[in-house]
Amino acid sequence: MDAPGFSKLVRVQVRELPWTDVSAGLAVRWEATGPAGGLFPVLDADIRLAPVGAHATVLTIAGAYRPPLGSVGKALDRALLHRVASATIREFVAQAAARITGRLGAAEAAAPNGAGASPPGVPGPPP
Repeated sequence: MDAPGFSKLVRVQVRELPWTDVSAGLAVRWEATGPAGGLFPVLDADIRLAPVGAHATVLTIAGAYRPPLGSVGKALDRALLHRVASATIREFVAQAAARITGRLGAAEAAAPNGAGASPPGVPGPPP
């Protein structure tokens, strides 16, 4: 059930990053739309794929998000929202890796909440 005035719609802008000899990537901007869009953070991130040997690839995401609501949003972010954002990014990376490798159930099997899932031989996030 949706709350009145809150939308599940987002605008995602994507552009290709310059290719290098060792990686390819996309720049992404994610922002909620609609009347309540200002209640959600805006994310700007670079997503890259790079080989690490003959049979492995690393998927990385480096970005920043801006919490909503000015100084109130910054305080909420310090108290709680940064944990939600971190978990969301870990889930995104785990799901993207699972889709790229064709192991759709692997992300959930390794970590039911998507946190810390990494391919064999690639270090996961710090505890």
